[in-house]
Amino acid sequence: MKKIMGLGALLLAGLLVIPGNLWLASQVLAQSDAKTTEDQQLQELRQKRQEERREREREVKPGERRQDAIKRQQDAGKRQKAAEQHQRELEEQEN
Repeated sequence: MKKIMGLGALLLAGLLVIPGNLWLASQVLAQSDAKTTEDQQLQELRQKRQEERREREREVKPGERRQDAIKRQQDAGKRQKAAEQHQRELEEQEN
């Protein structure tokens, strides 16, 4: 008798749990649909920014980019020489 009641209680619990899980699953699916809309908007924004970046790159002439790179390299060299000079001065002061 206890086995039958235990089995019945288990069956009843299973019947109550299954509809509850289906209800929760429908909520999760509804939320996941909303998230995909956000993902689509984010993807569209990324594509738009990427297109804008490409457009800006097309506007800048290759010669200008090379000149800018050379200028940055020269500036870095000047900063390095100044730092080395400063370091030598500090070493002389310590001695």
